[in-house]
Amino acid sequence: MSTAQLESALRDLPKHGRLVKDRGYRQVWRFEVGGRAYYLKFYPRHGQRDAWRRLFRGSPAFREFERLQRLQRAAIPSPRAVAYLAGLRVEERLGDAVILEALEPSVQLDEYLNDHELRGEPVRERPRLAKQVMQLVYDLGKAKLGHEDLHLGNFLLHDGKVHLLDGYAVRPGGMTSADMFRFAHGAARFATRTELIRGWRLLRPDEPMPRQNPLSAAIWRNWLQRVTGDNRYFGRLDTGDGWRGLFFKQAKYPRPWSNVSRMTFTHAEWEHEWPQLLRRIEADQLDVIKRSRSGDVLSGSLTLGGRPLGVVIKRPRRRYWYRYLNEIGRGARARRAWMKAWKMIFRNVPSAWPLLMMERRKLGYVVDTIIVFERVPGPTLAKVDLDALPSSRRDMLLRRVGRILRRIESLGFSHFDAKASNWIVLPDDGRRGETPVLVDIDGIRQRRWVALGIQRLLKSMRSHPQYTPDDSLALCQGYAPFSRMEREAGEGDAAGSDAVTQEDSDSDSVTESRHGVTSSSGEGNV
Repeated sequence: MSTAQLESALRDLPKHGRLVKDRGYRQVWRFEVGGRAYYLKFYPRHGQRDAWRRLFRGSPAFREFERLQRLQRAAIPSPRAVAYLAGLRVEERLGDAVILEALEPSVQLDEYLNDHELRGEPVRERPRLAKQVMQLVYDLGKAKLGHEDLHLGNFLLHDGKVHLLDGYAVRPGGMTSADMFRFAHGAARFATRTELIRGWRLLRPDEPMPRQNPLSAAIWRNWLQRVTGDNRYFGRLDTGDGWRGLFFKQAKYPRPWSNVSRMTFTHAEWEHEWPQLLRRIEADQLDVIKRSRSGDVLSGSLTLGGRPLGVVIKRPRRRYWYRYLNEIGRGARARRAWMKAWKMIFRNVPSAWPLLMMERRKLGYVVDTIIVFERVPGPTLAKVDLDALPSSRRDMLLRRVGRILRRIESLGFSHFDAKASNWIVLPDDGRRGETPVLVDIDGIRQRRWVALGIQRLLKSMRSHPQYTPDDSLALCQGYAPFSRMEREAGEGDAAGSDAVTQEDSDSDSVTESRHGVTSSSGEGNV
């Protein structure tokens, strides 16, 4: 790359390059010079406040340039820093920039893993990738460097090798516990517990691994603040007729159980669709799923993203007079359902995807609410044809239900109404098998009552005509796989026993009296 060629490309970067990412505080451009690709990270200057920050901390572009050089000297795989540019002007905006050599073809590690999850395909090179990531983080600490924003999105996979993508958050001083816990939180969705334990033993061989990540609660709270704002992922809608609310735009990580999580919606689409949907609701033109004094549950379709989309609409009502009082300060039921659904989705619990939440107020008080969810295809767990499933898939389905309840409780929540009619069984797509999805999360509370959800589910499953003791056992084993119940069940099966019992247990238990199935559910087993 000659200096003249570089100067020519930078004089009119929008013409010669392509804007890859724009976050306000930083833009990332891709351009080519002499047949080679480069990335330019542009940090615009923002007035007097930014000038004071630059005076005390220096240019953010220069900091990234210097830290990338530290990574190269420490032999940590990362893009090579080519140049630092002070006073660069891009589209009439003044700022500083750092130029990096492009590693192509490449993909961010979180996108690579999420794409395999969406397709239902295993990551065949998973052990090798996990080892590379662990070694890179270990080498980072060994070089007396830390990283304040370490997550899988900052790892780049190029030619089968993992590189550290972003040098901006690199700092001297070594890896702190906060760095490690932040990384563990981001990796937990894709990593197995075994991989997390191996990584911890490599980085902290003299300390026991904590049972809970102390940073997770704060990170989830930070994400939850976004669901009520106007940002890349969510928006606010005010139609001027007394209704206002929140809507979903796009997801950072699409989920395999939701089609809308792979779509992007705009403010204009919701502004067009909402009045039509409200008119159809008021005219009673939608299909009624459930109607009671507590509210209506309706089904219909919207045209979003240029195609029809099946939705479920819930319009809660206040059945008791005291609801008018206890909702003050708590928010109406639709708003609470909106928040609960995103709490579960952020924690990777399969739940119906919320699309829109609208409220109508008088004198500041909410008098009417509507919330719209994606319609999950498939029968409820209460009506699914269990006998039509092969035995292995039937067993896996019920174990998955138990594991979801176990995960909800391990996160500090309880499901007070986990009955079979509140689950939809997503049909097999040929790769994953049947997937249970929660479609009513009103009964979830942020308190932990061990075994409450599994008790409610076991009780409701009694009315299923095809339900057997083996199904009950599969649910309990999914919920408490390491309990004494599972070991005794194995002994009972070997002896030809039809019932599984547990005696002399000093922990809480879950008992399905109809089939004689007992599951230990003490905290240590969940």
